[in-house]
Amino acid sequence: MHDIQASIKAQAKYCEEHEAPHFAPKTGRCWSCNQNIYAPGHHVWKGKSDGRESAGISVEKAGQELVTGCPHCHRSYCD
Repeated sequence: MHDIQASIKAQAKYCEEHEAPHFAPKTGRCWSCNQNIYAPGHHVWKGKSDGRESAGISVEKAGQELVTGCPHCHRSYCD
C-alpha cells in the first residue's frame, strides 16, 4: 500500500524506535530526481527516465527498515 503521509510517519517512527538516523527526505521528495520515494514512479538514470516503472517505498517497508536511498534514481542519502 502506498500512502505518502503514512509512510513518512512510519519511517520517522522506525528511526525513533531503533535510534537510527533519519536519512530519508522529511517530505519524501528525493532531492536528486524530484520524485516522491513513497509513491510509484519511474527509474531515472543521469537525470533521464528510462521508461521503466519503480514501485516506491510502501508503508509497510517504511515501517520495517531504514530508508537509505531513492528507489527511483538510486541516490544514496547516507554517503
